Amino acid sequence: MKTKRRIISEINITPFVDVLLVLLIIFMVAAPMMTSAINVDLPKGSTNPNNEKTQPISVSIKSDGTIFLQEESAKLTSLPNKLLELTGNNLNNKIFVRADKSLDYGRVMEVVRTINLAGFNQIVLVTQL
Repeated sequence: MKTKRRIISEINITPFVDVLLVLLIIFMVAAPMMTSAINVDLPKGSTNPNNEKTQPISVSIKSDGTIFLQEESAKLTSLPNKLLELTGNNLNNKIFVRADKSLDYGRVMEVVRTINLAGFNQIVLVTQL
């Protein structure tokens, strides 16, 4: 005796829900990692992950040479005072320097030198993984 199979016309949304949940988890994990809003084209490199619990202090240099402290524009001459104010005169804080890869190397080193002369010894050059 042969049985006739019926076609199921209902939509199975289980795979769709699974994909959405995976995307939700990915975005929940990735969102806190995007700390800087300044768009800088970083060079490639290798680095150790940042295990600090404090908000990183970021100095960004765009391709046209403009300097940003966190997300605010800053001049090179006022950078040391603003860094000292932001860190509460704690010279042990790490300062992350992000610079566009098309930027002149001398400009990057000028900013690093200025930060170093302010008393900060832990300067990290950020690269893209």
